[in-house]
Amino acid sequence: MCGIAGILDLDAAVEPHRLARMAHSLAHRGPDGEGYFVGPGIGLAYRRLAIVDVPGGQQPLSDERGDIQVIFNGEIYNHRALRARLAERGHTFTSGSDGAVIAHLYEEHGLGFVDHLDGDFAIALWDGRLRRLTLTRDPVGVKPLYYHVAGGRLQFASEVKALFASGLCAARVDPQGLRDVFGYGQPTAPGTFWAGVHDLPPGHLLVADGEAVSLRRYFTPLDGGPHDLLSGRAAVEQFRSVLVEAVRKRLPDEVDFGATLSGGLDSTAVVATISALLGTPVQTASIRLPGSDLDEGRYSRLAAKALGVDNVEIEFSGAEACEHLAKTLWHLEAPQWFGVATPFLKVTRIAAEQGAKVALTGDGADELLGGYSWYVLQRLEQRLGRLTRAGLDPLRRLILGRVLAHNAAPTGAAAHMISVPGQLAEAEGRFGGGAPAWFYLWSAMDAVAPALLRPSSGALLPSPLPAPPVHTALHRSLHYEYQTRLPSWVLMLSDRLSMANGVEVRVPFMDRALLDLSARLDPRMLIRGTSEKHILKEALRDVLPAPIRRRRKKPFFTPITPWYLTGPGAELAATYLGPAAVRAGGLFDPAQVTALHQAALRGAGRTWEGTVAEWASMAVLTTHLLLEVFHDAAAAPAPVSLPTPLASALQRAERP
Repeated sequence: MCGIAGILDLDAAVEPHRLARMAHSLAHRGPDGEGYFVGPGIGLAYRRLAIVDVPGGQQPLSDERGDIQVIFNGEIYNHRALRARLAERGHTFTSGSDGAVIAHLYEEHGLGFVDHLDGDFAIALWDGRLRRLTLTRDPVGVKPLYYHVAGGRLQFASEVKALFASGLCAARVDPQGLRDVFGYGQPTAPGTFWAGVHDLPPGHLLVADGEAVSLRRYFTPLDGGPHDLLSGRAAVEQFRSVLVEAVRKRLPDEVDFGATLSGGLDSTAVVATISALLGTPVQTASIRLPGSDLDEGRYSRLAAKALGVDNVEIEFSGAEACEHLAKTLWHLEAPQWFGVATPFLKVTRIAAEQGAKVALTGDGADELLGGYSWYVLQRLEQRLGRLTRAGLDPLRRLILGRVLAHNAAPTGAAAHMISVPGQLAEAEGRFGGGAPAWFYLWSAMDAVAPALLRPSSGALLPSPLPAPPVHTALHRSLHYEYQTRLPSWVLMLSDRLSMANGVEVRVPFMDRALLDLSARLDPRMLIRGTSEKHILKEALRDVLPAPIRRRRKKPFFTPITPWYLTGPGAELAATYLGPAAVRAGGLFDPAQVTALHQAALRGAGRTWEGTVAEWASMAVLTTHLLLEVFHDAAAAPAPVSLPTPLASALQRAERP
């Protein structure tokens, strides 16, 4: 819905030009307007993407007296019901915005206001009476929020670049953040890639006043324990009901919208549900990768035809990927080791050009329902462990090797996978005794890190993750998704590359009611044999095309070596993987970078060693390009005059 930013300094007046620069850096998130609040020790700024109460939903929003000021990014889906209850208690509203309920909820419930919200949000609330700032983020991190503390000053923003734009925080690499890129694929909250910058963890409140800055959790995913698990038709029917409602509440009624359609199970399920709710075709878009074996055009066309939707196929090439990689990294603000993101930037640009302000996607379904092959592999390994204990380890190795070969795994993958249980036992202190399924992948990148990274990062271990709650083995493994990939990669990609073009992505599978329901599902409703997301397939059996329902899970990837290391990306690779760039950056060992680059060129996609080298090379390349992009941005001229809304806010603040 917008971008938010602010500065809290209880010892000095907020400098307005810093606030203006922060808002200016977030203009892409809110092309429809801007607003400010300035008071003693506090400055709030927002950029608006108008979706709810288009003519009148300006921010900041406040209570009746103006003591409480609110800016927020996202959507509150139960705002009408909340408004009715608050009105019964005597509260009055000057805006039809969904966010207008927040200040009044705070009046009624204090910091417990967040427990009443059903939505995707990042909120900043200033209580002028207590001189207290509260920041909070939705349960799983659909909307981003970062902060930086130095001395008695705290600043926050929807994107890290706004913190840098203030001039109060320098763009420097955090060694632990870089290490986590090679431990988990991305930094993990509260850490980031940037020194001194914190990622407010999903499901948390941050409270800052004259005494301290404190964090408290208000939501724990998959909490509740393995008691009274749901299964059978009752579970299927309840899941369908909750999913349909999750989609329904995300359909905007004031602006145009569309949906993505990859031809995979998740996006097809969302589009099928929209079509059933509306009774009319919805505008959809699919990404095409012509000439690549990763192209999924056959399935997206099949789904579009079966559902009768108006689908636009958007072709994307390696040359375009290289051309727009710097812009992609500017928006993502962290290195990338999969080449998956850039096409979505084009999809949302075209959607915006066609007038859409909202897009629904199937993001998050795999993390919610155990949709990746790693979970099936983990279950298989748990069963094959009995063979090892019975002295039949060669048979275990044979079975595992054949399963991986059937799934077209690169040569050498079996040897790595067989070693993972032992590596996990050595590393389980990082995971609180749990077993993340993604360790099959994490451990491969983790192995190259010590030699690749310079001592400032290479001597570090990946950040420990919170221990999972007491639950089934599958739910405990899924818990790690909520700490790592889901907020810091999956949801981050969809938010950044849509808001880059002024489009808001909505993700029905991240609905609070679905989160709560998933914690109560019997694992057999998620994984049945080698079939993942069993409950989703059963719940929408009557509206999903059979070939899509039966299709084996295939994550959407774009090529790395053919796009970024050879062909159109050869110059990129020569520049950012070359010895000069590596020495200048000072983050990586030049000899190791060269060795990994050569290994990627020899075996990417064919051997496990080559595939891991490809990922590592991509991480190094994007790290160097990312730092160059932010160095250039720091040298760019800043706004020289205050925007009119900020000047007006300053005048109001100066009145007696």
